[in-house]
Amino acid sequence: MPRIAADLHGYGLYGVTIGSLLVASALGMAFAGPLADRFGTQRVLATAFALVAAGLICSALARSMPQLASARAIEGLGGGLDYAGSFAAIAKHFDERVRSRLFAWLSAMWVIPALVGPSAGALIATDLGWRYAFAAFLPLVLLAAVLVLPALGEMHETLRGDADAFGSVRMLVSRATLTMRDQRHAAFVAFGLLHVAFFGADAYVTLDLTLLHALSLVVAGLCLTFGALGWSIASAVQPSLLERYGTRVLALGGAGCLLLACAGMIVVALGAPVLLAFPAWFAAGAGIGCAYPTLTQAALAGAGAGSEGIVSSATLLAGTAGMAAGVLACGTPIAIAVAAGLPLEAAIVACFAIAACAAAGLFTIAVRALSDQRSTTAS
Repeated sequence: MPRIAADLHGYGLYGVTIGSLLVASALGMAFAGPLADRFGTQRVLATAFALVAAGLICSALARSMPQLASARAIEGLGGGLDYAGSFAAIAKHFDERVRSRLFAWLSAMWVIPALVGPSAGALIATDLGWRYAFAAFLPLVLLAAVLVLPALGEMHETLRGDADAFGSVRMLVSRATLTMRDQRHAAFVAFGLLHVAFFGADAYVTLDLTLLHALSLVVAGLCLTFGALGWSIASAVQPSLLERYGTRVLALGGAGCLLLACAGMIVVALGAPVLLAFPAWFAAGAGIGCAYPTLTQAALAGAGAGSEGIVSSATLLAGTAGMAAGVLACGTPIAIAVAAGLPLEAAIVACFAIAACAAAGLFTIAVRALSDQRSTTAS
């Protein structure tokens, strides 16, 4: 992005270009599920692949930052449809024996892009030019379409011609969710708090390590890699743990890992050895790796035929809202400290304390509102 902004003389729209993709992605998530319930997951994912491809092509050909922002919005809309449509496809086509394992892998799939994507994009942009950093990934979209769409066409789905386009938003923003009337709505709230706790803190880990402990950006970035590894390992073992211990225990374990991680980052900010940050953030990754697929499964348990898409979109919207709220809430003490000229140490401690409060809220919901439901996974 710095190279793009320099080339297109668009530093003023730097944030808009990134934000357009995120906002459009949230919109795609909101409507993907209801559309899948009404028209089928094959049509939704075909549209998603087409939009992602169009966004990549338009990004590669952009001649100005407004054009790039628009192209990224197209890509983001397709990405939101793709992600929520994938959740809906799993919920519609697989029984509980297999669903838990697939959600775990869907959770872990972020790890490879997180590890490979930034370096690959930077390498392509440096050696070939930034436009190829968009165009180079078009074959992956085509490969996904070839693998997924024919398979979905062979599967039967229960459709609902009366599916409400705003059904996922209505389900999430409801009195039932506010009061956590049942396990599904409690899972929505817990899923949101999970994202507040992990992503709210994750956004400021490298800031802590570089500003307060003078680590290089490369070394500080390794801490995030530890988190990604924790996430992938926990996701791999989550299905068997869910079968043995049930929803409540795994949600409690995820919340406990996040509380431990935030406590570790707080003591590091207060002067403890900086090496403690690395196992602490591994624990954070393990926490979300356990809780993410567990809470997803809890939200979708018992979804009636033809309504799996709406529930999938509502679940992902809860996570997206939690992610945004977490980054903003945890960043508030830092913004106040910078504006008032106060020490950053206390602000960063407050940042991780806010994330810890969200993890404590998740822990409380797991104790009071989640059942001991267990999943029988496929061998």
